[in-house]
Amino acid sequence: MTYEKKADAQAYERKVRDAKEVGAVVRPKQLKTTFKAWSGQWIKRPRKPGTQESYEINLRKHIAPTFDGVLLHRIEPEDVQAWIYGLTNKGLAPATVHLVYKTFRACINSAVRRRDLAYSPCVEIELPKIKKKRVVPATREQVWALYQAMPAHSRALIMVGVGSGLRSGEALGLCEDAIDFGAGTVTVRRQVIKVKSRAQLVDYNKSEASHMREVPLPGFAHRALLEHLDAHSVLVTPEGRRVLFRSSRGNLFRRDAFYKQFKKALAVAGLPTDFRFHDLRHTFASHALDQGVPESTVQLYMGHASTEELKSTYHHQVKGSAARDRQALEAVFFEETAAVVIPDSVDADDENGGL
Repeated sequence: MTYEKKADAQAYERKVRDAKEVGAVVRPKQLKTTFKAWSGQWIKRPRKPGTQESYEINLRKHIAPTFDGVLLHRIEPEDVQAWIYGLTNKGLAPATVHLVYKTFRACINSAVRRRDLAYSPCVEIELPKIKKKRVVPATREQVWALYQAMPAHSRALIMVGVGSGLRSGEALGLCEDAIDFGAGTVTVRRQVIKVKSRAQLVDYNKSEASHMREVPLPGFAHRALLEHLDAHSVLVTPEGRRVLFRSSRGNLFRRDAFYKQFKKALAVAGLPTDFRFHDLRHTFASHALDQGVPESTVQLYMGHASTEELKSTYHHQVKGSAARDRQALEAVFFEETAAVVIPDSVDADDENGGL
């Protein structure tokens, strides 16, 4: 094969040499493939609707403007790193940068697996650090205030979140067949996702660990759901699913629409503006661990892949636990625990546990 430019011939020779070192095969036609051509094929492969839409948005908005005109084999690690720095400098949140990079890396790794690329340029890429929000479990008073501030047709979702630890999409997709009122359990079968600006009920969940997991339905959540069913009709989908929660217009609840109501309720209840529905899920896990539920069991309830994921998030204290545990420790060394006088320096508020 001949090349018009010496640089192209040298590039081909370098790629062949590098490919041999990793046991790959590079064909001349692969050196003419642009990122745009490859990603155009890759994005057409079947995926979950939510994942597909996310990939399409990331490619169109954040990846294509930089890489579309570049030959696939010419993308080097320093090019990827410069692109990441550029996304950060534009003001994208660190979590968003991570998601965009994940899309790019998935596209590149697919090319490597199919031997259209000798090696991946996604090597030792420095990503912006994501500052995790400190998990602060909600108190009983906060949960009750939020419950009362929510519109009547959606307030039971608050008790489902804090009582069963469901994600917002899982709670919005809750159907009658997922609840066993007699046993006091909920089986997570479905969730609501947004596809092309429309809400869609799907029969899979965030991960394999999340799908079909069984979680507790405490008495207060049980009562809230029964009151909801007494006052509001269910939404019957064309497939015959009986969805418990519907929007004010009678449709499936989109998460963004739900959050508009949620944000208004936060203001009425006097809760912090950065409080999220997901914080109710955190509250569920925090108090389950605090009450002695084994980590492995809480992991299953949360739909986490491992207990390590659980530990990395929930390494904090529940308000009032130190005061309660103090009494437990006193009982180890003193038979008459009640006779022990509490020092005046102890804040009375610390004696009150959360929800």
